[in-house]
Amino acid sequence: MVSNIVKIFLSELKLVFKDEGSFLIMAFAIVLYSVFYTIPFAMQTARNVPIGVIDNDNSAFSRELIRDLNATEYVQVVKHEKSIDEAMTDYYKSTVRAFVLIPKDFEKNIKQGKPSFVSSYLDSSFLIVYKQVATAVSQLAKEAGTKIEVKTLMQKGLSKDNAIKAVLPFEIVQNPLYNPIGSYQNYVYPLVLVLILHQTMIIGVNILGCTVKEKMNGMFIRADGEKEFVKIDKFNEFSDNPLEIVLGKSCAYVLPYLIYASIYFLIFPSFVVYQMNYSHLFTMFSFLLLYLFTTSFFAQSLIVVFPTRESSFFIMVASSLPLVFLSGFIWAKESIMPIIFYASKLIPFITASDGLIRINQMGADFTNIYQDFVILLVLCAIYFCTACMAVKTIQKQHQQ
Repeated sequence: MVSNIVKIFLSELKLVFKDEGSFLIMAFAIVLYSVFYTIPFAMQTARNVPIGVIDNDNSAFSRELIRDLNATEYVQVVKHEKSIDEAMTDYYKSTVRAFVLIPKDFEKNIKQGKPSFVSSYLDSSFLIVYKQVATAVSQLAKEAGTKIEVKTLMQKGLSKDNAIKAVLPFEIVQNPLYNPIGSYQNYVYPLVLVLILHQTMIIGVNILGCTVKEKMNGMFIRADGEKEFVKIDKFNEFSDNPLEIVLGKSCAYVLPYLIYASIYFLIFPSFVVYQMNYSHLFTMFSFLLLYLFTTSFFAQSLIVVFPTRESSFFIMVASSLPLVFLSGFIWAKESIMPIIFYASKLIPFITASDGLIRINQMGADFTNIYQDFVILLVLCAIYFCTACMAVKTIQKQHQQ
């Protein structure tokens, strides 16, 4: 039994890199996708978002406010608008991404102790830009308000230190965890890497499996510019035992993917610069190994479903975006219908992504992810059985 598994493993591993289709997906695409997805988030966060300012007060205080706004790292004042209509025109031309309105009598009202408002017009549909502009305006308004209150108290006779203590009785210290710079790369990219491992393995495995299935039924292949009819009698030349076939093939798929995953989570963070925690490497690789075997068994179970080697590519690519949403990182888990959420747990990526992200980025140990580990272990056993059943079904169909 062991010798047959080893023979199947070596034969399938060679085929992974020999078959043009599987090589394109399981070797070339897995590198290409991981590099390509760094491009949209290469800048980590948006800086110097271009905005316009409408200064209807044109006072010393309003000009100081504009200078302070322009000095922040979040926005850059690129145009002084004359009216809201002009600002809206520039916005639709993408000259500015937002604009701020300082009302008339702004400085006068402040000196008289009357409320005065600074209005910011933002596009909340683009969250990255919205966050930066809103942060800059609110931060500046808070600082300006503090300065005014401190100055007023000093005029009443308080010292500067006592005035600051009266306005700010305590200091708020923020400690951002796991994503200190608020980068979308830190948030999304590790999840994308886990998805790439999942989708490319399923596509590659089904390309190889469906090719064997087609050859068992008889198919034409092109060799040396000529068509040649090929027909084989067995699903695997070394064994008819589904258990041996599934285990041997799975080892051939998991080995290169374990290397890919090691590069993703151990080497990539140094170049792509995303948050990664190395405090529980044994837990990470144990979970990762279970995830890859579960995905391999799941992929082999689907061979009986896909009619041709090309069909898996189109179906799995189309399912990538829904899987990202169902993972609960972009679409909150609380907003997903319970029946859909629990049904999605049958997909290895959905179950594993939460655990892997918590280990890799948050430093979680086994006690924090044991529930995901147990679910994945159950799925691994189930899909191993279904993969064996899929091989047996194909063998029976060929005999009939």
